[in-house]
Amino acid sequence: MCADKAAKPVITIRSGGEIAAMSKNEKIKNSSEGLFYVLEKDGSRHTFGAEVAAMETGDQLALTKEARELSKFHGIYQQTNRTDKSDNYAMVRIKCPAGGELSVEQWGILNDACEKFADGSLRLTSRQAIQYHYVYGDKLRHLIACLREHYRDDATLAGCGDVNRNTMCAPLDGLDGEFTPRGRELAYDIAAALSPTSSGYAQVWTSEDDLDATPDLPEGELYGPLYLPRKFKIGVSHPKDNSVDLFTQDVGLMPVVVDGKCDGELWDLYTGGGLGFKHGKEVTKPLLGMFLGRMARDQVVPAIRGIVSLQRDNGERKDRQQARWKYTIRRLGLDAVRDVLRDEFKIAFEVVADLQEIPNASGLEGWHDCANGTSAYGLSVPAGRLKGDMRKGVREAVESLGLTVRLTTQEDLLLCDVRDREALLDVLNRYGVPLSESLSQVRRHAMACPALPTCGLAMTEAERVLPVYCDAIEAAGFGDVDAEIRLTGCPNNCARPVSSEIGAYGFGKNAHVVVVGGAKNGSRLGVALYDKVPSEKMEEVLIGLLRIVKERCPEGQSTGDFLHEVGPEKLRGWLAIDL
Repeated sequence: MCADKAAKPVITIRSGGEIAAMSKNEKIKNSSEGLFYVLEKDGSRHTFGAEVAAMETGDQLALTKEARELSKFHGIYQQTNRTDKSDNYAMVRIKCPAGGELSVEQWGILNDACEKFADGSLRLTSRQAIQYHYVYGDKLRHLIACLREHYRDDATLAGCGDVNRNTMCAPLDGLDGEFTPRGRELAYDIAAALSPTSSGYAQVWTSEDDLDATPDLPEGELYGPLYLPRKFKIGVSHPKDNSVDLFTQDVGLMPVVVDGKCDGELWDLYTGGGLGFKHGKEVTKPLLGMFLGRMARDQVVPAIRGIVSLQRDNGERKDRQQARWKYTIRRLGLDAVRDVLRDEFKIAFEVVADLQEIPNASGLEGWHDCANGTSAYGLSVPAGRLKGDMRKGVREAVESLGLTVRLTTQEDLLLCDVRDREALLDVLNRYGVPLSESLSQVRRHAMACPALPTCGLAMTEAERVLPVYCDAIEAAGFGDVDAEIRLTGCPNNCARPVSSEIGAYGFGKNAHVVVVGGAKNGSRLGVALYDKVPSEKMEEVLIGLLRIVKERCPEGQSTGDFLHEVGPEKLRGWLAIDL
């Protein structure tokens, strides 16, 4: 496969690119020998564990710039309080394929850890994982050691970094009695098949005795010494629930329904999606995944390994803004990728024309009857931040009633294996936990990333301001409008605003780009309504949009479809907002 002759030359492994010509990130990965050593500016190395130990003793307040790049593979982001530059800490993200099913014991461990080593909250993510915030240097080793011992031994491995991130799965999978695609099992298999295998992670977090031992990078390890050019994301959908937004994934999977039945033996694979981009860089853009082929279940994991291998060898290694798979596959060509998967990787699949309809995200808030005869309760968690009495109440409910926990793609919780509904409600009411049914539609469906003050990429507020916007919308009388609103503090789009019905992402200081018209099933991106809305005008814009929807949207039409049909120009005329 060759790049388009008219395209900008790229540096890849396949093209024989020299390490010296690659980005600094590639040099750091190459010298790490399996996420173990940190490359210094003068070309020398020290162990990553040595920096962790120095922070534990207070000899070092934060990771060095070089170690920060490596730390992401360990599930860590070094952060600085944006209002107090001297306040340094880490965000730690766990690995949680398919959002769990977290046992009573696991849920207790995760809760204990946030009390002992972080800020007392569990931050649920849009990729069905959990983040610990405000983890200071003297607690970092203890947190990860605790999670490795009691949660899972690869607790934070590949939580971030240039590897496959947390593999998502529709929360409805396994609960629905009509379709049984066994997507969770598949998500677990994918996560295991794409997990890094170097011993370096275990050596860093096991004990100081291993700090000088040479890590083992098994021969034939999928990623190789350079890992991937950028992060890689996978989502497994369900015939009734596309809350994973499969079109936004590097690989999205949809089980095929045949004659009204779905047993998970046949899958449609979509590839090349991704929402992140950079302001002012026209060559970067949000893109939706393309249909690659329909295949048997036993071909899915080999096909994904083949795609990952293609990205490893053909992805851009100098310009990280062009390094995602969504750009690589379009440079190589979809048909060329199909040919290589068939010829070199021996993957059997069909390119069919009769693609099945992609469902909307399932509304998981409230009660659900499950296939095993129990119930599940979808608990809406404000902006994904489980804290205070809400966290304590959920924990007591899980432990006293023997529940399992699933993390949803909407930053909420699904409490499963409920045998006594009234007993669960009694516990939640005793702690003053707002039930999902008591919340407005707008508040239940809204989602935001953490943004300020912790995220180093954020330009605006998101998590902290979302409840304020919801309060204003409800006070104006539009809380009952069936519309999804998503906010992020930057165009990385972690909360997927550009694929939502109404979304906004940070642009410069104190302003958002507002987008509208995304499809409810994720198959269409929104378009810009306003290029720059000052934060003080956001409430007026959101309330104005919901007023238009409530007064003008035809019955039965989704908010996203309505806003898409009307278009930005007419909407701006109706809104008549002076920006």
